[in-house]
Amino acid sequence: MTISERQKKLLQIIIDEYTYSATPVSSKEIIERYMPNVSSATIRNDMASLEKAGLLEKTHTSSGRIPSTNGYKYYETNILKPKLSNNIKSKLERVFAQRDISIDSVIDESVSIINEAFKLPTVITTEQDNELLKRFDLIQIDKHNALILIVTSSGTVNKTNIHLSDKKQLDDIGICIRIFNDRLIDTTIKNVPSKLDSIKEIIRNAVHEYEFCIRQIIEKIFDFNKIPATNKVRGTRFLTTQPEFKNINQLNKVLTMLEDTNVWKHISYNQQHTGKTLITFGNEIGNKDVAVASTNIGNHQLSIVGPTRMDYAQIKGLLDFIKSSVEKLKK
Repeated sequence: MTISERQKKLLQIIIDEYTYSATPVSSKEIIERYMPNVSSATIRNDMASLEKAGLLEKTHTSSGRIPSTNGYKYYETNILKPKLSNNIKSKLERVFAQRDISIDSVIDESVSIINEAFKLPTVITTEQDNELLKRFDLIQIDKHNALILIVTSSGTVNKTNIHLSDKKQLDDIGICIRIFNDRLIDTTIKNVPSKLDSIKEIIRNAVHEYEFCIRQIIEKIFDFNKIPATNKVRGTRFLTTQPEFKNINQLNKVLTMLEDTNVWKHISYNQQHTGKTLITFGNEIGNKDVAVASTNIGNHQLSIVGPTRMDYAQIKGLLDFIKSSVEKLKK
């Protein structure tokens, strides 16, 4: 899509104005405040062209325009330049200047600064691929049911129910659990698949019903797609400060999204493929009024959640700064 330099400037003005006012931007306002030397007819024509291109939208309650999702996407790709206010930068630098501070503490303190500065919630997603397996336990519930517990290094406990036909199957489970505790303790989750082939051969020679052990135990408890990343949500109270979320139904929709592990899996998958700070717009995650800015920091993903009307330049600048500062700490 090709638009003129004046139209790019016009799009940025409308995005900047709408970010801070949350009200549609009129041609009269643009002329009075930003483009006094451009005729009203030219501004109106340019706004109409941007609307026709799908970059602006006209609301029913005003003669002004607001950015569309495609407008924000175009802005992010072609216009946006990350920046960070000196005030926020100074606060973050004080966090990074602390001696012997852990990465987790850095992220926690940075999140507090983000919440207060932008009045937006954050989500810290910790991927479990690098989690260590610390313990396997077997609990017999009754003669036909047992529970297998896996404890990881973060303290997460994952449970799997196993249905039993007879005592031999319970004995087989006990044998498998002993083998897992002997062979898999302190193995990272991502390295488990490479160890399973040798473990299967050990189990084959030790149990009564090998197929039962493979189908009902190994395939079930090592289906790590069922083990979600842990999500820590901070600052949800700030959602009510945003005009877009004053409506209780819309607020509940956002709160539900924050708890939806599939949303964070989707963002995490895309994030891993870019390696950069990523903007995910709401139409990709089932809520058109929301956007998520995220970046990977070690085995954490730090995300800022807000209305589509976010200050992307500041937020992207902030996430880039935190990411690069943490990477320097780790050297």
